[in-house]
Amino acid sequence: MRRNWKLLLALLALFSLIAAAGGGDDDDSGSASASEPADEPAEEPADEPAAEPAGDAGDFTACQVTDAGGIDDASFNQTAYKGITDAEDSLCITGEFLESQSDADYEPNINSFVEQGCDIIVTVGFLLGDATQAAATANPDIQFTIVDFAYDPAIDNVRGLVFDTKSASFLAGYVAAGTSETGVVGTFGGVNIPPVTDFMEGMRLGVAHYNSVNGTDVELLGWDGADGLFTGNFDSLEDGRAFGENLIAEGADVIMPVAGPVGQGTAAAAQEAGNTWIIGVDSDWYFSAPDFSDVILTSVLKNMDVAVLDSVENAVAGNDLGTLYVGTLDNGGVGIAPYYDVQGGVSQGDIDALAADLISGAVTVDGAALPEPDEPTVDGSDFTACQVTDAGGIDDASFNATAYKGITDAEDALGITGEFLESQSDADYEPNVNSFLEQGCDLIVTVGFLLGDATAAAAEANPDQQFAIVDFAYDPAFDNVRGLVFDTKSASFLAGYVAAGTTQTGVVGTFGGVNIPPVTDFMEGMRQGVAHYNDVNGTDVTLLGWDGADGLFTGNFDSLEDGRSFGENLIAEGADIIMPVAGPVGQGTAAAAQEAGDTWIIGVDSDWFFSNSDFADVILTSVLKNMDVAVFDSIENAVAGNDLGTLYVGTLDNGGVGIAEYHDVEGGVSPADIDALAAQLISGEVTVE
Repeated sequence: MRRNWKLLLALLALFSLIAAAGGGDDDDSGSASASEPADEPAEEPADEPAAEPAGDAGDFTACQVTDAGGIDDASFNQTAYKGITDAEDSLCITGEFLESQSDADYEPNINSFVEQGCDIIVTVGFLLGDATQAAATANPDIQFTIVDFAYDPAIDNVRGLVFDTKSASFLAGYVAAGTSETGVVGTFGGVNIPPVTDFMEGMRLGVAHYNSVNGTDVELLGWDGADGLFTGNFDSLEDGRAFGENLIAEGADVIMPVAGPVGQGTAAAAQEAGNTWIIGVDSDWYFSAPDFSDVILTSVLKNMDVAVLDSVENAVAGNDLGTLYVGTLDNGGVGIAPYYDVQGGVSQGDIDALAADLISGAVTVDGAALPEPDEPTVDGSDFTACQVTDAGGIDDASFNATAYKGITDAEDALGITGEFLESQSDADYEPNVNSFLEQGCDLIVTVGFLLGDATAAAAEANPDQQFAIVDFAYDPAFDNVRGLVFDTKSASFLAGYVAAGTTQTGVVGTFGGVNIPPVTDFMEGMRQGVAHYNDVNGTDVTLLGWDGADGLFTGNFDSLEDGRSFGENLIAEGADIIMPVAGPVGQGTAAAAQEAGDTWIIGVDSDWFFSNSDFADVILTSVLKNMDVAVFDSIENAVAGNDLGTLYVGTLDNGGVGIAEYHDVEGGVSPADIDALAAQLISGEVTVE
């Protein structure tokens, strides 16, 4: 039941793993060979094909120094080394490794690779922090990458690779609590260091979250949030067996060992017990430890191979690696493996939903979940939120309607009163805002860039009145105005990529209502997405209607006839996919597409498959600008008496923007490829100018 995690809705957690690490003496040991680690690890996010290296990759050597777990640990070191072997296959580099038998080997092994002239040296583990720092400082022209360490201050020639395993382990803890038959689950670590305890703490919080949501009382043995069980090593299978047997004797029927190959001893104990599940760490143990696949419930994935390969690729190409890579649920750097031969006690759909909640921030790793809408923590019965539309009207099935949904959602969830005034033209903006001022609305929401001047005038004249405005950010900011802006350029980049991959004619099109940034951002994102598809796939798809500086505009947001006319003209020029960025004007374009019979429409603002259901049969996808989420958040905070701040930015990370799924059509770009491209945009691997 393998699947790709959805990555479109995302909130990137900001964190770093910064600490001191133990070094060692000069005592050489280890072997230098490039053996392939056994078995296939868990699937990883799809990456865009790497750029051609700037030099001869055949002369490039990547060298890994392991920690004491060894290269064939079926976990930590092996997963990292897969990044090097993948680079051998894809870039024709040479890969080598030295195994450390103890911490005394770290420094001499690194120095051996320095003397050998390796182009990049990869050190694996928090415990190699001091030795790596010493070598990097002494050899500023050699590039280093270290797993599980971030230096503060950063070292220019060292890229730290750190991972938000706490979030991924939160998912595993939730699964463990939902699967346990005894009501007792367990964990233990190898050594008490942050990269180990982060797994354990994530599991603890995930179990606690399951208990909170489901009214259960599942107990976690082995970690209490401050201290726990540790074998003191990463290599003794016998210790793993003994710790596992002890936890089983205390009632644990799901155990997550965080100790590299030590966990294989625990898996052996679970097999013998016959009623105990193991949660693997680092790699997907169903594949990397296949002798124990019958007791593997799931695994917490720490995709070090992806991060190492990325480091090697960039080093080969001569690119600046930067000093920090952070692997998250958002960018696929961490995750949780699917079920295989077992159905856990938590459905795959529930795991997906919880992962999405963690990405969006609806659930936080410290266990604090936002209240459900039907259980408001504040009374909004005396609160009135009032929206002034632009000329598109409240029922435009797009811009104004999406924003107003935030108000109607707040009516349902918080008990507020919602009202609106429709503007027929820009002459209505100021009187409509003033009408709501006289009425005494608690929050006035103005919708659109074109209301910027009227909102500024009202806010300046009424400093005690709270405003929120869609698509405008003031500089300098007004203390009583919250600007709601959205990175639609990135979401439209995805739509442009889909359009270029789906067209049969090699021609796609767009047009706008009025030439203002909130409109041209969609058009420019589409242009760059089409260009990116061409670059990646060697195609030459043409975009009509926007050249990066100027394009087609109807001059309004309300004329369906203009929408039909612009659509017919684009279709006549060969466009078989059109993205109209003009509110309800686009409905005229959709009608023209229906009549043409071979043309697709990309909606904007909302999912047009639902909001313009009369045209569902020609909707390929839609660029989502989730104004309802931003408006609801503004109301919720205003009702609670919180400071709204002066700016909200909706991104792919936090779910403020996105791209709708296919419905009755299968576009020319797979959902998995869209997910992968979204992840690359979030991580910065692909950029929108």
